Amino acid sequence: MNGVIDALDFIERIKTRDWKSVPLGRTVAVIGAGNTAVDAVTQAKRLGAERVLMVYRKTAEEMSAYEYEYELAKMDGVEFVWQAAPVRILSDERGLSLQCEKTDGSNQIFEIPCDMIIKAIGQQKQVEFLQGVGIELDEKGRVIVNTETMQTTNPRIFAGGDCVNGGREAVDAAQTGKLAAQGIHFSLTGEQVEFAGAKIPFIEKIHGEMPAFTPAAYDEPAIPAEDLGIKSYG
Repeated sequence: MNGVIDALDFIERIKTRDWKSVPLGRTVAVIGAGNTAVDAVTQAKRLGAERVLMVYRKTAEEMSAYEYEYELAKMDGVEFVWQAAPVRILSDERGLSLQCEKTDGSNQIFEIPCDMIIKAIGQQKQVEFLQGVGIELDEKGRVIVNTETMQTTNPRIFAGGDCVNGGREAVDAAQTGKLAAQGIHFSLTGEQVEFAGAKIPFIEKIHGEMPAFTPAAYDEPAIPAEDLGIKSYG
């Protein structure tokens, strides 16, 4: 539908710095209240949108965005519509409208007229696929890993990012990628390596917040390289 865009696509276009290619309406409604949603509302406002609204089905206290991100959005003049669950997007000759239902018990139906809607409501993991390949999840649906190597309960598979930590910053995903690379290297070769920045206080921060398991100690690669079809050219 014209005028409706995913938040990640919106932010990706902004990163190109080709400002003329970034779609922008006069009145922008952003669905969601995570850090990505805050990025979308602040960027839309700073790019020149006259009015930007964040629409969230829960209360301000329940939003998942960091407090400082929320404060930045308020300073940018973003408006907030709390306890409003989007029902459908309407489109006619007058433009777009986001129909919502109040979740405060009143069940009131109302519409937010706008000419651009940004969806920042996250993505879902393919749980059946993960379980089908032997990867265990915790009670919150996060992939269980060894927090030092990012190895899952299937020793052939390593994981990182939002599927493991439940949703954090891109830098956290990048760091789990470094840890996974170290873990994969050790699993294949038995050699311990450490990439620059891999031990920044990530582990200390994530312990207690990220599901983890402790595999049995081993002194050689968990999976011989030849078993994975990897040839040696040494």
